[in-house]
Amino acid sequence: MRTKPEPCPQCGFHYNCLCNLVPSLSSDVRIELLMHETEVDRATNTGQLLENTLPHCRRHIWQRKTPPTELLTLLADPAAEPYLVFPGETAISLENVVKRTTSKPEAKPIHFIIIDATWQQARKMLRKSPWLEDVPTVCLPENLSTAYQLRRNQPEGGLCTCEVGIVLLEAMNEADNAQALTQYFQTFMQVFEADRQHQSLSQ
Repeated sequence: MRTKPEPCPQCGFHYNCLCNLVPSLSSDVRIELLMHETEVDRATNTGQLLENTLPHCRRHIWQRKTPPTELLTLLADPAAEPYLVFPGETAISLENVVKRTTSKPEAKPIHFIIIDATWQQARKMLRKSPWLEDVPTVCLPENLSTAYQLRRNQPEGGLCTCEVGIVLLEAMNEADNAQALTQYFQTFMQVFEADRQHQSLSQ
């Protein structure tokens, strides 16, 4: 049995380094990733793709007893316009949110909060985060389909974190960035599968 090479310290792949394929996008979209602590070390996490490419994407680790300080500061900032991306009866459509803010020159910058976790974890995080109760929610367009296949038991129509970011870029009139991120996302999945198959053949 051959010795498995050490993973790349940046992208984490053993056989197919992805680092030279990461696009550096000039984007104005602000994304706040509220990441469940178990997602930090998961190779299948796609929130990292947004962090790698978008200049205004920040990670906030969710812990039940210790809310993330930087995110709390943002929510209290009167100069910011935070929206939690999550479906619900009171959620505003993404189209209306974009129209409402981009039509006014003096509009506050939107900060989209994406819960970076499994759907089961995301619902639990919302229940146990009273500091999110007053944050308005925004829902994505209906009939979206996912191309994400690296995890099992995903709900029908549910998007992974990176795909949510792509939808937000498109809605904010950054079609070129959305296309570049889509290509990066597709390449990530291909490399992930190739790396996994290579490892299984080497055992």
